[in-house]
Amino acid sequence: MINEDLRAELRSPDLRLCVIVSAMNEAKVIARTVKSILNARMLPSDVYVIDDGSKDGTGEIAASFGVNVLRNEKNTGKANAIARACSHFDLIKRYDIITLMDADTMVNEDYYREVRKGFYGQKDVALVCGRAKSVPYNWLTAYRCFGYFVTHFVYREAQSNMGVINVAPGCAASYRSDVFAKLDWNRETLVEDMDVTLQVHRRNLGKIVYRPKAEVYTQDPRTLADYVKQMNRWYTGTWQIGLKYKIFTGWKKLDLEWKLLMGEGMFFGMMLILFPYFLFKYPMRMLWLTGCDFLITFALAVICGISERRLDVVLASPAYVVMRFVDCGVLFSSFWKTIIVRERAEAWFSVKRY
Repeated sequence: MINEDLRAELRSPDLRLCVIVSAMNEAKVIARTVKSILNARMLPSDVYVIDDGSKDGTGEIAASFGVNVLRNEKNTGKANAIARACSHFDLIKRYDIITLMDADTMVNEDYYREVRKGFYGQKDVALVCGRAKSVPYNWLTAYRCFGYFVTHFVYREAQSNMGVINVAPGCAASYRSDVFAKLDWNRETLVEDMDVTLQVHRRNLGKIVYRPKAEVYTQDPRTLADYVKQMNRWYTGTWQIGLKYKIFTGWKKLDLEWKLLMGEGMFFGMMLILFPYFLFKYPMRMLWLTGCDFLITFALAVICGISERRLDVVLASPAYVVMRFVDCGVLFSSFWKTIIVRERAEAWFSVKRY
């Protein structure tokens, strides 16, 4: 008897799937991105690279692999580039699934097979998201790997089962084409991937499914300054989402999940801010709690290191305690500027490629 996974694999070619890669000045990484897509059993004719005003030969490199390349003479932004590709190649009508990919991202060999499994036989599935992993470089990318692992280990499966996934990463998101056509790819927030994820929820466009075996490997910041900029964009964008979709006063499941996640961050952030006071007031207790916290963090780092085959995650674990203070500072700074002062933030940040 054929099991469900094998049946989905045998029938998956019935689901027409294409890949859109928006790229600007990505000559350093576009070749390996396209190679990984083709190695995942995608035909070049189903891969569409949008050269969004590059000045470093990004489009020419992509074209050398035989994929479709559309060039914008001037940079128009990711959302506009994707919209133009869909219109120019008539992708909505020609394909059942629209898969987005960042130009610095590689996929595992089973990525598109796993994506198809997420859609196969499930007409109510609007969006399938994969699992992001960090490409090794230094202690900072090891910390990002640790963060991705904790998110996967603690949150993502439960969110998928409860129907409250609050963000499908832009580097690992695949949409049913008729749903994709209804999304508003605007620049009202700094996190367009979270914005369109919320649109799927708010408009009741269908279920969002998590496929942990659909893995993508992305470049993360390698310097502390770049890390702070990226985290500030993510946190600021998340607060903007809260305001835009009135999540602060909402009582739907997704609203409660968002409040739980951000409230948890604010609570533990406040504990970190008050740490010096508690250390002065209760030195022995705080030293004991700090020791327990470090042991738990180290244990999780070991589990992550074994699971991801990343020794650097374990070796860099002493720095994770310090990085919590950095994350806390960025979280509260973004909250103050976005929620209290209502400062309008429109600056975009892209990781420097390596």
